[in-house]
Amino acid sequence: MFQIPGSPVRLSLLLLCFLSSPLVTAQSSLDDRLVQASPDVIAADPELTSHMEAVAQSVITEHCAACHGADLTGKIGVPNLVDYDWNWGVTGYEMTQSEGVFEIMQTVLYGVRNQDCAEDIKRYGGCPDTRFSQMPGYSELGLTEVQLSGLVEYTLSLSGLDHDEAAVESVSNFTGLCAECHGDDGSGYKPFGGPNLTDDIWLFGSDRQQILDVIANGRTESCPAWSSTLSPVEVKAVAVYIYKTSMGY
Repeated sequence: MFQIPGSPVRLSLLLLCFLSSPLVTAQSSLDDRLVQASPDVIAADPELTSHMEAVAQSVITEHCAACHGADLTGKIGVPNLVDYDWNWGVTGYEMTQSEGVFEIMQTVLYGVRNQDCAEDIKRYGGCPDTRFSQMPGYSELGLTEVQLSGLVEYTLSLSGLDHDEAAVESVSNFTGLCAECHGDDGSGYKPFGGPNLTDDIWLFGSDRQQILDVIANGRTESCPAWSSTLSPVEVKAVAVYIYKTSMGY
């Protein structure tokens, strides 16, 4: 065992003393309370709120900011995490805040379209419990350029933007392709991760060429699973922070 020069105290005893210090005990107590507390309890406790925000900011700086930005507002192709526009889980009809936080925690823990696991345990194209959806490339499925352009106009029509009505009518037999994930009215289907096409939020851009690229070539972007990287308190803190910030309080 390592001996500290000039001292009979062994490193293990020093470490034990450190872990027993008031500072470490207080830190552990805050971590434990944060993991166990509901969002309402955290919000009502200034000390817990401060601790949650400090832990979350550390996680964001180290792990999230590279893609989503330091303020989590994203960029083209990377979701804004704090605008309350959710592809997964959170609907706005939850009975408690905890339900929304748990949905965010699942995404943080298991990622989106995560493939980083053994082939023999993958299900439906991804690792267990990962959020999985697939936007296929319809050019590879045999649609012509005219049909693809018609679907672009259909997408524009759903969001109330200027569009070619005749082109929309020409692809009326194909719009059912979109309904499974985006819903019959285009407002999205969260269990499948289908984005809302009727609002003014565009992950990949709203001009015709950008929409055409998505429809023709598909999208398979992913977010890694953080379950083996983040501690329980870090997962809880960042999930509560995202939910709280999205709700505007």
